[in-house]
Amino acid sequence: MQVCAIGCGNVGFNTLKAFQIRGHSVFGVDISKAARGNVADSFGAHAVIDRLAELSGMDIVFICVPTDPDEVTGHADLSIMEEVVRGLSSLESRPAWRRHPPVIVQRSTCPPGSAARFSAEFEHTPYAVNPSFLSKATQWEDSDRPPRIAYAGPSEATEVLDEVYKEFTGAPRYVSTSYEAVELLKYIENSIDAVLISLWNEYLQLSDALGMQRRFFVELAREITSRDRFATTLRVPGGSFGKWCLPKDLSALLGMCADLGVAGHVLRGAQLTNQQMKDHGENLAATSELLALSGGRTVPTDTAATALLGGCQGVPGADGC
Repeated sequence: MQVCAIGCGNVGFNTLKAFQIRGHSVFGVDISKAARGNVADSFGAHAVIDRLAELSGMDIVFICVPTDPDEVTGHADLSIMEEVVRGLSSLESRPAWRRHPPVIVQRSTCPPGSAARFSAEFEHTPYAVNPSFLSKATQWEDSDRPPRIAYAGPSEATEVLDEVYKEFTGAPRYVSTSYEAVELLKYIENSIDAVLISLWNEYLQLSDALGMQRRFFVELAREITSRDRFATTLRVPGGSFGKWCLPKDLSALLGMCADLGVAGHVLRGAQLTNQQMKDHGENLAATSELLALSGGRTVPTDTAATALLGGCQGVPGADGC
């Protein structure tokens, strides 16, 4: 298939790379000279597309542009998404586009309701939602072997995504006809991580205040995960989660709650605790003295217990996208 990404930063570039190694022809659009150069160096000069008008003939167009929080409101800033959608919808009148409209895929993280609004801009072009689930430290691995694949849209869109994703095996797969369900899934997963990281930071602060030796905190954490219902609740404490998507998506989710009259006390508490960690400096307690990351989930290890005695430098907490 002919696969294009509009926006070739971390998400867009790794998306193209994952499809390219599976035999698809990939192309990229970006206003950044550096990003265009990266696409050319990796996939060939022919893979760089300068104008949206050149997208006729594509099978799938992934929109991978920033949706960072507005500095004033904290809500997701969808201005770039809106500009791209307007540009793409203006191409529908072109004969080549009408003969073979691509599936437009919203890969950027957008608040629930966004896809319904954006899809209404198109009359003949199928629109889908397919968020990425990447951690900053493992963005290529998470693109090549996704921890989750989720998408939603009309059947003419999801059937194309079924085909293009058929070689991505082993990942949990959620296919829905509800745009909102898949959009909300991304926010829920990231907010759960945010709450758990802040919760464990509070436990760590409490154990330090009690004067408890770190090796006992490691023992405690190991014991928590030995019980089935808590086996996946452990996260790395010792630093804030301000590394990539967690603070961005938590802020946007709190903005949605405020708009809809939902209190969001637990989510707000996670944000306040995280800000406290930032205000007092990163890695107040050296994270590597406590826990290690393994297999995409935070678990205590013997290596971590050894590091506890050696006073190694800390590593940041996990941050997913």
